[in-house]
Amino acid sequence: MIKIHAEHLITPMGSSPKKGNEMRKLFETFDTDIIIDKGKILDIKKHKSHDDYTIEAKLVTPALIDAHTHIPFYGKRAREFYLRARGKSYSEIFEQGGGIHNSVKMIRNASIDEIVKQNIDYLKIFKRNGICAIEGKSGYGLEKINELKQLKSITVLNEIQDIKIIPTFLGLHAIPLEENKNEYIKKVESWLEDIKKFTNTIDVFCDKGVFLPDDIKELFESAKNKGFKIRFHADEIENVGATKFAVKIGAVSADHLLKIGDEEIELLSNSNTIATLMPGTSFYLGEPFANARKLIDNGAAIALGSDFNPGSCPIFTPSFIMHLALRFLKMEPEEILTAYTLNSAYVLDIENGKIEPGYKCDIALWNTNEFLDIPYMFDQNFLKGIIINGKVTMYENN
Repeated sequence: MIKIHAEHLITPMGSSPKKGNEMRKLFETFDTDIIIDKGKILDIKKHKSHDDYTIEAKLVTPALIDAHTHIPFYGKRAREFYLRARGKSYSEIFEQGGGIHNSVKMIRNASIDEIVKQNIDYLKIFKRNGICAIEGKSGYGLEKINELKQLKSITVLNEIQDIKIIPTFLGLHAIPLEENKNEYIKKVESWLEDIKKFTNTIDVFCDKGVFLPDDIKELFESAKNKGFKIRFHADEIENVGATKFAVKIGAVSADHLLKIGDEEIELLSNSNTIATLMPGTSFYLGEPFANARKLIDNGAAIALGSDFNPGSCPIFTPSFIMHLALRFLKMEPEEILTAYTLNSAYVLDIENGKIEPGYKCDIALWNTNEFLDIPYMFDQNFLKGIIINGKVTMYENN
């Protein structure tokens, strides 16, 4: 049994994602004990004795959840960073055979062991910054054997380290250079039974120059009938109707949303589809930021992710993502915490994201009393320790 004395405890509560103004409503208490046993939270009560607690922390929150990453990938794309800094756009690099296609070449030439070795180092840093769970995607294979290679790599990573990786199949990440688009979509549909052995979630890059709603309608209806949950990379480059289709088909999330308008904001606000936003990508690419303020004010639910990938966002430190969310998405601190915990847990369909008796113990211990310090001084790691499934990891320098 573990007893944590929290000088300050803040957490969202409830079993469903928070929408609109509800995102600001947190449970907050001071001088509190959290009792943990066998990986579960047993009780939260007023602190009584200074002699019988196991751990002391200034601030306790749920451990963070990154709702959108592209782990596992292999290799790096630093040259593209240079080209982008010299004025080349994401689309220009992509059309010249760079971008996703570079990562495809590297994944196809890598072994599972090599992929695991590179990505386990990233996961250690995620954990060191307070993250207990992430979404991981395929999408750099673009052929059956290599899409499965990525998904198998996620299985191995889940077996050998603490962070939970929730897998997503993103076979429709790009059109392979050697394929016709329509023929490739038919191939992807034929893979679904094998994919189902590794994940129940399918995603698509639904945007200009990639896959349009009319291209994927039949495939996604088939996937939904097979029991897959649906996610969308939607309207990041251009508004092509991806968000509308995501809501219509009942997608769990529509992600990016840089180019949506008032009609799509209203649709999201009146649906159960979560708007998953990645301000790190806008920052890195020099693109406009998603209109989180309007989404929330109209009643939508927001989750946050890093979009960590080797090309368009090699950024994954949550404190910096929070900083961008506060500055450029105009989100309030309470909304940011809800988006990075409870709402992201809903997107990934995991029992995480809150501190409540009876639930899994995935919590972050911070060496500051104020949550706002984390996005404010984003270059300082305030994490004192993290508990994942009841397993405690403390960090000496905090």
